Amino acid sequence: MQTSAHHVVVVGAGILGTALARQLALRGARVTVLDREAPAAGATSVSFGWLTNQTYFRNGDSLPDTSSRHYFGLHRFALGAWRALHHALGDSLGVRWHGAVQLAPARGADRDLLESDLARRLAWGSPSYRVDATQARALLPGAVVADGTTGFHTPDEGSADPNAAVAALVEAGRKLGVRYVTGTEVRAVEGDGGRASAVVTGDGRIACDDVVITCGADSPALLEPLGIQVPLAESYGSIVHLTAVPLFLGPVLLSSDIHAIQRTDGRVVVARHYSGSPVGDPDGLDSERLHADAVAVLPALRAAAIEKVTVGRRIVPADGLPVIGHSPRYANVRSVTTD
Repeated sequence: MQTSAHHVVVVGAGILGTALARQLALRGARVTVLDREAPAAGATSVSFGWLTNQTYFRNGDSLPDTSSRHYFGLHRFALGAWRALHHALGDSLGVRWHGAVQLAPARGADRDLLESDLARRLAWGSPSYRVDATQARALLPGAVVADGTTGFHTPDEGSADPNAAVAALVEAGRKLGVRYVTGTEVRAVEGDGGRASAVVTGDGRIACDDVVITCGADSPALLEPLGIQVPLAESYGSIVHLTAVPLFLGPVLLSSDIHAIQRTDGRVVVARHYSGSPVGDPDGLDSERLHADAVAVLPALRAAAIEKVTVGRRIVPADGLPVIGHSPRYANVRSVTTD
């Protein structure tokens, strides 16, 4: 059990909050994580789980290349952090490192966007490389890849099962003395003299030395009184979860209309338009149609049934860039809001 007098309260028990709590505990802090629901119950539980270093970001098409390149660099850094985390926690994290294959037809808007993305990746230091239809079939055995298809392979990308990852992080945190308090609503942060001294919850006050706010869609209401503006775009993501089949899909697959990942337990998740723009899925996503379209590309999915469909709000800052900083009111309050 940690005995450090320095107490950090982390608000939000999603992937960000649980990862930060573990890291803070490793550095000697006494950590309490607060959430009104169970760990990973919010946006984390409905995330696709692609570990990427893409160059186009949801709702960020108008970003200048300079800003996009900085965010790309953050993605590259994050890939390294995920690998370090995988090394530390092992396969309980639910991570697979098989790269990602992005494909587009021979011509059209999707092809143009892919070419632009690849050009930026190559200019900015990604290990991505171009593949033709024959090479794509070799990377994706069993996939139906039309002649004339073009694309690229990024070998250092991967995927994570978000629920497994949070469960592993919570377990690792508990071993380090992190305390998790769920089912409690955080109402405010209070303090004086330019520093926060307590977090106010529905169950009372919790004294602390530092506060980190990572509560996703709930962040704006909590942060605004602290002088931090976090405008979020309305963005909802739909994922069709399929029952487990023998492992057959290595890389993350992103074709023009089908995105697919196979988890470590054999389950497959499929979606449409889960990267870049538009920021939301088309209205009225037809899960049966999506499953049929996925089977047309990945025939092995014929043996998989629809287990469930999840629709969740994605945490997308209005300008497409993450919000990372501290409160101008309380110097010891920090926030992280990102997709």
